[in-house]
Amino acid sequence: MMKPALLLLVSCVAFAQIPVFDVADVHVTKPGTKRNGGMIPGSGRVEFVAISLSELIQFAYGIDDDMIVDPPKWLGYNHYDVYAKGKRGSSDETVKLMLRALLTDRFKLVFHSVDKPMPAFIMTAGKRIQMKQAPEGEDTQCQPKGGGGDDGMITIDCTNLTMAAFAERIHQYAGGYVTHPVVDQTGLKGGYDFTLKWTARGVLESKHEGISVFDALEKELGLKLEEKKAPLPVMAIDSVNETPTPNAPGVKETLPVTATEFEVAEIKKSAPGTQQGGGFKPGGRIDIQALSIKDFLPFVYDVDANMIVGTPKWMETDRYNIVAKPPTEVSMDSLRVMLRSLFIEQFKMETHREQQPVSVWVMTVSKRGLKMEKASGAGVSGCKFGGVVNDMISWTCKATTMAQFGEQFHQYAGGYLDHSVVDETGLPDSYDFTITWTPLQKLQGMRSATPPSDSAGAPGASDPSGLTFFEAAERQLGLKFESQKRPMQVIVIDKASPPVADN
Repeated sequence: MMKPALLLLVSCVAFAQIPVFDVADVHVTKPGTKRNGGMIPGSGRVEFVAISLSELIQFAYGIDDDMIVDPPKWLGYNHYDVYAKGKRGSSDETVKLMLRALLTDRFKLVFHSVDKPMPAFIMTAGKRIQMKQAPEGEDTQCQPKGGGGDDGMITIDCTNLTMAAFAERIHQYAGGYVTHPVVDQTGLKGGYDFTLKWTARGVLESKHEGISVFDALEKELGLKLEEKKAPLPVMAIDSVNETPTPNAPGVKETLPVTATEFEVAEIKKSAPGTQQGGGFKPGGRIDIQALSIKDFLPFVYDVDANMIVGTPKWMETDRYNIVAKPPTEVSMDSLRVMLRSLFIEQFKMETHREQQPVSVWVMTVSKRGLKMEKASGAGVSGCKFGGVVNDMISWTCKATTMAQFGEQFHQYAGGYLDHSVVDETGLPDSYDFTITWTPLQKLQGMRSATPPSDSAGAPGASDPSGLTFFEAAERQLGLKFESQKRPMQVIVIDKASPPVADN
């Protein structure tokens, strides 16, 4: 059986041959630090803040959390800051190789590969193959072409692609459908030329018309993809250090200085009729049209919108175009710092922080009782998207505390949890659970009721037309959410003025 290239794990003794970072600062995260950062494309740099070692391993090796077996429990709990610099222009794959070397050097990670039955998609050849054998010497490539149109059609054109390579790439291109690794059992040799077209899963489920990637594979290429369990190589950790080895002397001075201001920045009031658009570009560049400053402030300060008070009316009504370019590639966290400085300069903005009562979602144990199981201690902490089935979103979490649950599902179920979550369950343990609910936009089309207001609290009535996140939490987990006021630290805008000139 051909095993997925993405999951092939090499022996640690081979690490001496892989590239390494020129310099790296690795240390334990200070308590209370918010997670941010990541890989800065094209720069050869990574800036991970408050990342668990489990997440770092998953990123470096391109595996899911369930592909790590018998890990120490702290692997998903302890958090680290990793700032590292390699050769400028290094590819994403090269950066991942350098991270593997860092894990070996600084955390003394040692593991071996074992086969374990895992959920997978088995790709086999049908009775009639509808792909053309590629001519000898043809370039190997596979280009996605589309996916943003109203019809939701996604197209990929591939030339001289082997089935082993296609098995890996379809997992990337059609992640909405192909939620597990793909194992090639077609028996087909050599490369093939083909075009594959299918409907994005979200569009197909909302419009109920189009073609799934599974049907497209069979009708257009003559291939079958079936979900089964298959023996796949997983990472069995032999040993790993909880405390990283100390940094070399002078490391912080050697690392590039993080930019604190833009090289070029321009803020102009949008012309009447300008459509809102644009966004963040690679390397930290910004090109945004017709956005209100009030809508932008939550990103700039990395807080919920209701945690910013005192915004003047013009910040809500006026629309601005923002174009900015940093002097070098920067992380998202650095970008926030630079934007704050820009806004202070351009809008003469003055702020302070204080405690004020604001709307939050208070999470408690339901009167029906807790319905989650305490974590067994095996496996790493984390939540994994289980896909969308019958219009329902599913997430499975392992070894997750209630504080982690509130923080993560504030993002996953943002349509419902539109304010911060305060954990008042009093539960100190971590739990294993799965929660499934109907997305808010889909539910609104199924029900006549409107979403809950801040004063109304979370809905609890049973309804056959879908299941709100709040109903799912109470029925499936034994957790209750109520909208209440709590004193929280907010950002108060004391003073701000629209720019006098265009820039």
